[in-house]
Amino acid sequence: MKKLNFTYRKKNKPTNILSFPFNNFIKVNHKLLGDLVLCKNIIEKESLKYNKSLESHWAHITIHGILHLLGYDHQNDKETDIMEKMENKIMVSLNYKKPHILKNY
Repeated sequence: MKKLNFTYRKKNKPTNILSFPFNNFIKVNHKLLGDLVLCKNIIEKESLKYNKSLESHWAHITIHGILHLLGYDHQNDKETDIMEKMENKIMVSLNYKKPHILKNY
């Protein structure tokens, strides 16, 4: 995962998920969002570190990656706020706890 992160993002550290968008249409006109690469070891360690259930953390990280494929990002405070609100909304809709405590600016 560290090698992939360096190759594609120029960040020399491991990460829990990488998203690779794909923006072409297949023949039946379904849009392919792209690929997700998830790191099982990091996700498991994070669930322990943040005292989250493994299932909930897998759900959150998968949602996070899919949101990246849909064009969401967290390069600045505004983008982060929008993405975290969306993650919270989706997680609650799936009967999980909100993964983020949002800031009030």
